[in-house]
Amino acid sequence: MSSKHPATRHALRAPRRRRQRGAAVVTALLVVTLAVVVVSGMLWRQQVQIRSIENQRLLAQAAWIERAAVDWARLILRDDQRRTSVDQLGEPWAVPIAETRLSDFLGAALRTDQDGETSFLSGRILDAQARFNLTNLVLWTASESQGRIATVDTASLEVYRRLLQTLGLNAALADPTARYLVSAAGGGSDSQRGLRAPDDTRDLLAIPGYTPEIVEILTPFVDVLPERTLVNANTADAEVLAAVIDKLPLDRARELVRQRDRAYFNNVGDVQTQLRTLAPQADPNTATGTLDVRSHYFLIYGLIRHERASRMQVSLVYRGEVLGNANTTRVVWVRDIDRMPQQR
Repeated sequence: MSSKHPATRHALRAPRRRRQRGAAVVTALLVVTLAVVVVSGMLWRQQVQIRSIENQRLLAQAAWIERAAVDWARLILRDDQRRTSVDQLGEPWAVPIAETRLSDFLGAALRTDQDGETSFLSGRILDAQARFNLTNLVLWTASESQGRIATVDTASLEVYRRLLQTLGLNAALADPTARYLVSAAGGGSDSQRGLRAPDDTRDLLAIPGYTPEIVEILTPFVDVLPERTLVNANTADAEVLAAVIDKLPLDRARELVRQRDRAYFNNVGDVQTQLRTLAPQADPNTATGTLDVRSHYFLIYGLIRHERASRMQVSLVYRGEVLGNANTTRVVWVRDIDRMPQQR
């Protein structure tokens, strides 16, 4: 019986040991790679969570800045009411605010740009009663048997019809709009009840005949307020005045606006006096029940940029009558918007 030489056995075991060492190295590399992938994934998820928390913090801070801006605008409106009983476009509330660093408002002692957190504010206040209020299309009357009844206000319907025609839109949309609003208010037939009462011009898309393009054209000239309101003759556009005042041509309405910008109206009588001169064919009596020179509803637009966060909102604010030495304002609603209103 023969056996292999020790040198031969060593020569046979050497490649086996090298293969084992190679496999161990490959296994170690795979383990290290797997560990790196797992740790990288954990770090990436942690980074995403940190980023998400930071974004939430910035959005919350931007929301608080937005609230503060609305409160500041409310103070401006209250101060304006204490000083005068007429609302016109030459007052401080009507001046737009260009994008400005928030620290410029607060002063050097209260800077907000530390640690790279810069905040910028821009916005403006618009008179909501410069527009035709679609709520005026609904007229509420009292009945002993049925209580309050909602019907179509024929005078306001005629105003809305003229406004549509002035804007180059289909005047026939006025009738279904009025019927829809009455039905939503509970004054329609049983088959029409249950409709959602519109509170925004975008809700007009629920009415057959309206398109996004029509609503976009209408938005600067109409709104939906919580109650019936008069149009402010000192802030309304010529298109709205031409619709509100019967037999007032658009070119004469534009001349009326130019005269108003030189010297605002102190009362409705001033409007009627100008009408007798500029447009004798117009009916000045229609101004009595449709126009005013003061407003209670205002739209506050604001854009806040706080580092990576950005908020753009509009708030409807109601300013009540002066009670004694105090006046009040309250926020009716707040909505997100995708763009600021254009300068007109």
